[in-house]
Amino acid sequence: MKVRIEPFERHRPRNFFDCGRKPIDNWYKNHAKKCVDRAEDRVFEAVLEADSRVVGYYALQIGNESMDALPNKPNDYTQNYQAFPAVHLGFLGVHREYQRKGIGTVLLTDIFEKVYRISEIAGMYALTLQSYDEDSTAFYKGLGFEAYTDHPTSPKMLVPIRIIRELVGEASELTEVD
Repeated sequence: MKVRIEPFERHRPRNFFDCGRKPIDNWYKNHAKKCVDRAEDRVFEAVLEADSRVVGYYALQIGNESMDALPNKPNDYTQNYQAFPAVHLGFLGVHREYQRKGIGTVLLTDIFEKVYRISEIAGMYALTLQSYDEDSTAFYKGLGFEAYTDHPTSPKMLVPIRIIRELVGEASELTEVD
């Protein structure tokens, strides 16, 4: 199974999408188009090469987060800030039929690469998200995200941009061909 990550396309059917979490499904089905039109979010879709069916998606925004939200403030340049700049992963969903087949990891890899490119032209501290439940929290922790709020099942989480820059930089070094 091969997938491509492509920018949101208005003509693609979305009503079939079912990741098993109603808020994530409903946002994609009912709000993604409006948010893209208003440039509030940039949405990217994982599309099967065989039949162009959408099997996953994610939405990114630029924003900031209050330093007061960080219980353990880092001992770095951000200690003097009121807020830290971030790219926020608003939504990420993988259709039920394709869960646990690597699509989520492919989407997150694409997110890291895009955030890396953004960091090349604009400063930021982290990639942030709000976890949906214990399963998604465990998934994101496995990818290097850290909780920065104390909510037991759906904390706000982040991965510092320096970590993303190291990971993406190392991956690109490994794929270079002489």
